[in-house]
Amino acid sequence: MITSVRRFHRDQRGAALVEFLVAFMPLMITFTSFVQLSQIATANIVVKHSAIVGARAASVISNAHKNTPDQADGDNRAEIESGVKLAMGPWEKTMRSVKVDVDDQSSCNDPYGMVTVTVNADYRCSVPLGGRIVCGIVGGGHPIVQKFGFPHEGARYQEGGGAKCD
Repeated sequence: MITSVRRFHRDQRGAALVEFLVAFMPLMITFTSFVQLSQIATANIVVKHSAIVGARAASVISNAHKNTPDQADGDNRAEIESGVKLAMGPWEKTMRSVKVDVDDQSSCNDPYGMVTVTVNADYRCSVPLGGRIVCGIVGGGHPIVQKFGFPHEGARYQEGGGAKCD
């Protein structure tokens, strides 16, 4: 019995496999964490682009203060939100939720006031090992908020000059 234990103790076969696994797991977790961070950085750029597209659309079609004669009355939020989601392209599917807020500061006295669009997106982390470290154990999401604004472009004029206020 003692000789078999000694022989087992001297047997070094399989030691390389154990050492490989001990070294491999931290490297794999580090690599997948960097992959998840790069996906979050890309999602951040995509959300910023969609906020710019939404702000540009809102500066032209937002008509909450009746500044744009060829648009329907109201803030036209559905069209702006649709433009934001279209600008995200396939990345919209990686988001748990996308919320679009439009802040139209234009008025009859200042038809070229700022129109600001804020996009709140909740990115769904998808990398198995790295996502849990980067995005947290519970939830697995990363909130992204981007805000962009343009001056309102659709000032309403009446014939003969001057702004027409309703």
